[in-house]
Order: sequence, then C-alpha cells, then structure tokens
Amino acid sequence: MVDRLGSSQWSVSEARSMVARLRHVANDGPEYDGVELFLALCTYLDQIHGGIGFDYVFTGAERTALADAVREVRGNQPVPDPRGERLVQPVNAAVTLVDGRALTTWLEAQSGWQQQVGYALRALYTYLDQLYGGPGAFNELLTTLERKRVAAR
Repeated sequence: MVDRLGSSQWSVSEARSMVARLRHVANDGPEYDGVELFLALCTYLDQIHGGIGFDYVFTGAERTALADAVREVRGNQPVPDPRGERLVQPVNAAVTLVDGRALTTWLEAQSGWQQQVGYALRALYTYLDQLYGGPGAFNELLTTLERKRVAAR
C-alpha cells in the first residue's frame, strides 16, 4: 500500500482532510469544482475499496485483486472512443468524467493549493485507470450494485 497521492505533497488521508477544508475556501469556479470532484472520487473509491475504505492506494496483490474485480464486473470492456457517451456521465453535479480530466490539467497548471488538488486528482484518475484496465480506461462509474460486488471481493 502507498499512502502518497502521485506527485502531490499529500498522503491520501492528508489530501482528504485538506480538500474537505478547502471546500470553504474555494470560489464558485473551477477550484470549487475540483474540490467537489476530488471528494466525489474519494467517496467512489471508498465504495469499491470495501470495508476499510479508501485510505491507501493499493499496490501489488491488493491492486491486482481489486482491478480483477472491477474488470469482472465491467466485463472487460475496451477503452471507448473518447467522444463516447459514457465519458459525459456526471461524477457529481458539475463535473463529468471527461470534464474532470480537463479540470485536473487546468488545476495542475495553477500554483499553491490549486496545483496540489490537481496533482491529487491526477493520482486518483491514474489509479482508477489502472483499476479499470489501463490509460483512459476509467470511462464510467460502476452502478451501486456493481460497487457492492467489487467491494465484496
């Protein structure tokens, strides 16, 4: 298990705590959307990580087992055309999967806490891509029932 989130300065628990506090600092613009997206993706990962929730980025056998469970539930779907409908599925009220990737890039180009949120989001997208089968594979959210099946692995 790894607790650092990609190139962010934060561990998973630090990022979750910090970003939750930033919810009160962020403006209504893209910074706020980035904060909300990060929190929504963490909640999503809580659900598929199972009983322990998302406190660490799984590595090795744990990551392989989780990725196998995700792919089994999804039926080993190929990475879709980037213009496909599933990529416009909302993650939260304001941001879709494809919007989130673009927002992540925008945040990474900023400075200060916005950049750190961008780095943390990049780490989440990378981790979810790995669980789903490779770069760009995180193209849809599992249904509630599918999340429960993955978490029960």
